[in-house]
Amino acid sequence: KSTRNLVKQLKGPYLAVGSFVLLSFVAGLLTDFKYTAFVGESQRNTGFIAYFFLAVFFLMALTDIELKHVEKVFIFAIGLGTVMGLYGVLQHYGNDFVKWNNPYNSIISTLGNPDFAGAMLSITLVLSVSAFFATTWNYWIKTAIAAESLMILVVIYWSNARQGLLSAAIGIGIFAVIWIWQRVKVLGQIAAGLGITAFIFGLLGIFQVGPLTQYLYKSSVTVRGYYWRAGIDMFTSHPWFGVGLDRYGAYFRQYRSPQYPVNYGYEITSTAAHNVLIQIFATGGIFVGLAYLSVTGFVIYSGIQGIRRNQGNARLLVAGVFSAWVAYFAQSIVSIDNIGIAIWGWVLGGAVIGVSRTRILEKVAEPATKGRIVAKSQSGMSLAQPIVSGALVLSVLFLIVPMFKAETDSQSVGRYAIPQTATDRQSYHSLLVKTIDVSMLNPNYKADLAVKFAQSGFVNESFNYLKQIQIADPESYTAPNVAADFYEQLKQPQNAIAQRLQLEKLDPWGAANLLKLAKDYLAVGDKAKAKAVAQKIIDMKAQAAVVTEARAILAS
Repeated sequence: KSTRNLVKQLKGPYLAVGSFVLLSFVAGLLTDFKYTAFVGESQRNTGFIAYFFLAVFFLMALTDIELKHVEKVFIFAIGLGTVMGLYGVLQHYGNDFVKWNNPYNSIISTLGNPDFAGAMLSITLVLSVSAFFATTWNYWIKTAIAAESLMILVVIYWSNARQGLLSAAIGIGIFAVIWIWQRVKVLGQIAAGLGITAFIFGLLGIFQVGPLTQYLYKSSVTVRGYYWRAGIDMFTSHPWFGVGLDRYGAYFRQYRSPQYPVNYGYEITSTAAHNVLIQIFATGGIFVGLAYLSVTGFVIYSGIQGIRRNQGNARLLVAGVFSAWVAYFAQSIVSIDNIGIAIWGWVLGGAVIGVSRTRILEKVAEPATKGRIVAKSQSGMSLAQPIVSGALVLSVLFLIVPMFKAETDSQSVGRYAIPQTATDRQSYHSLLVKTIDVSMLNPNYKADLAVKFAQSGFVNESFNYLKQIQIADPESYTAPNVAADFYEQLKQPQNAIAQRLQLEKLDPWGAANLLKLAKDYLAVGDKAKAKAVAQKIIDMKAQAAVVTEARAILAS
């Protein structure tokens, strides 16, 4: 009976999440390159499989997390924040015990990027501050929480991740308004007004308007504008099912503004829209996007209802979880769904619905209760749960083990020097063949291995593998780019031209590629086409060095 009541009460969220998963699966089947659709972009791995399991965590949270569990959520967040904060201190002072390949500042935590580290720490900070005010823990525990919160705030500041500071400020601000409102309504209303005003000025400052510009604006905001516009253009061009799940990177060159490569370089690209909502609409289409919006809408509605419905500490417990989810959502507007952060958003989103739902009151006939009304828990363990969990674990292992083996094998090949003798080359060739034919191998790793075939003297096989990559993924930029470079090194400009024409389709504003194409035309004696391409480069107002070479071709 309690299970039926639970399903009835959470019917809306269940349908929203189920629709999101089903429609994402359909979009994945319609995607031109299935590996990326289901596994995800290289190094990101945010394809259908990742979102399927994020949805599973969401459903588990909304089903099993109730108001009485919130303190456990706080404890976990405080513990994680403490560990990651201390690790950030070590990184800041140059005592990191892991030798990361890090092109950023030192604060990357375990997420590989200061922005991601700041975003994750901002969520734990909101939960820590909420725990300080919402719980009845003793003085010493709260003193420790205050110290931990201060440490996290400092580490976020060191990371120079403005999105971390801003998302933490938004989350803590929402919680503070609710805390003040509960005590003195008038002061709460004033605090809400001040908070909204600060948010508006902060938002304007981010976009270079108003007095806060010097404190909040970063050049990366301008770059994100290019990413957002490209994503919007992808959606308007492919409204029904998008360009394909997690295929933003494959299509970015075709939809980026002509000014983008002029400002940031022709080889600089992006694999994400840096706005989760735009990313989902651009890659999944309108149906997947609306399903995601409906999930988000249920979280917001449930959070507001839970705060209104409860009183006292219970209200603050709900507000704490909801404020932390808002911090996640705020950073998702200017960032990507890094899995280490996305898991927080989906679990907290489910938890918001779980802690906000109406408890069903039932009469219990046991003598100990004497017929009084008690709140009966709505969730319970059933036989289906361990079976489903076991099936999911096994499915994960079947996916992860081949992927892990493929990645480690391809990376191990990189530790070998290119052989010089015929005997060594043959052994190396066998190793390359064995590695490149492994199932679930990332296409980028396959392209790297194709290069090694050529470097070790097996040029024809290298071209065959590059051709296989192009057949499997017609939008691959890497394979024709590598093939064109190889043909030019082999003094085969005619073959290089075919590859560079393909690259022109994939990147109409790629002036660097067009310049090489013009030179290839000159190499085969077709001056007319070379000059036509050179004029195209000049007309697109490319970077000065490229234009100078294009003018030289026109004058030849």
